[in-house]
Amino acid sequence: MILTVHVPLDLEKKVRENISIGDIDAVRNLLIEALEPTVEALMNTTPDLSVEEFEEKLDKLVELFMECVGPDVPPLSDYALSREGIYGDHP
Repeated sequence: MILTVHVPLDLEKKVRENISIGDIDAVRNLLIEALEPTVEALMNTTPDLSVEEFEEKLDKLVELFMECVGPDVPPLSDYALSREGIYGDHP
């Protein structure tokens, strides 16, 4: 699976700025913002995958993510894993 993510120039600038100051949380949030439209588009499709195929693709996605962020990514905060952190303003 190949995902193409279009990142607006202003968002790319913010990502680069936060990388330069080492603000990993801000970079992570900006990347999530950039990925949302692509993920939403994927969620609206219904591929015919078996459970095994899905798990294989998910494993590859996790491997790719880990290559991008590296092995020293700090764990998510308690807030990020809380209901409020996950759903935000959504009911």
